Amino acid sequence: MSYNIRYINAPGDEGEFAWDARKASSIEMIHREAPDVIGFQEPKRPQLDYLVEHLPEYGHVEMGRDCGVKPDGGEHLMVMYLKEKYDLLDWGHFWLSDTPEKASHGWDAMCRRVTVWVKLRDKKTDREFFYFDTHLDHKGKTARLEGAAMNVRMMQQIAGDKAPVFISGDMNAAFGAPTESFLAPYVQWLDVARDKAPESDNRATFNGFGKEKPLWIDHIFYRNALPVRYETLDGANYGVRYISDHYPIVCTFNF
Repeated sequence: MSYNIRYINAPGDEGEFAWDARKASSIEMIHREAPDVIGFQEPKRPQLDYLVEHLPEYGHVEMGRDCGVKPDGGEHLMVMYLKEKYDLLDWGHFWLSDTPEKASHGWDAMCRRVTVWVKLRDKKTDREFFYFDTHLDHKGKTARLEGAAMNVRMMQQIAGDKAPVFISGDMNAAFGAPTESFLAPYVQWLDVARDKAPESDNRATFNGFGKEKPLWIDHIFYRNALPVRYETLDGANYGVRYISDHYPIVCTFNF
């Protein structure tokens, strides 16, 4: 699952769109869907603490994109995984910039951007795989393209060619001209879960709380696996109209 959770206290997020009104429904959604692995984008420290407290069955790793710059680390990327099913073998992070080892802006990005990754082992089968959680910049065009290219280079370096590897997140780019070039680094090395899964949909992933134009900007890419079912979770009632300004996306894989 990839889930942009919408950061706490965002401008205009009042009433039903405030985090306090949505947070219980986010937990309800995760309990109902029961994903093995989740990549979150945008949670700030109070949201991270809430998720960890209410999802004790999941282990987690996380990194703030402004770690070392802002006291709370700013918006975070967090990966959660079912502790009963998987062992965490390794994990790491890197910033999408020319200085990936430290909190930094990349190219023409408005915000610092970071990717978090894990290496997991299935306890029953001993099969290992890698999962990367990312969030590309919403303004910088060069930053989106170069950030995607850096993600691919790092996946190749960390995971290699043979292992199952997945990357998902808010890419802030849709397929089709004129933005398809931003996703080109991914599709040159990876497959698109939405397109390859036998059961799939083509529903928008960004809803803007019903106040903005729908967009197709959240994606799951993979390599060395077989997608079974892809879904945009835009129809279920988890207790509120919108659990976030993005719908979670999920894909089931065999490998």
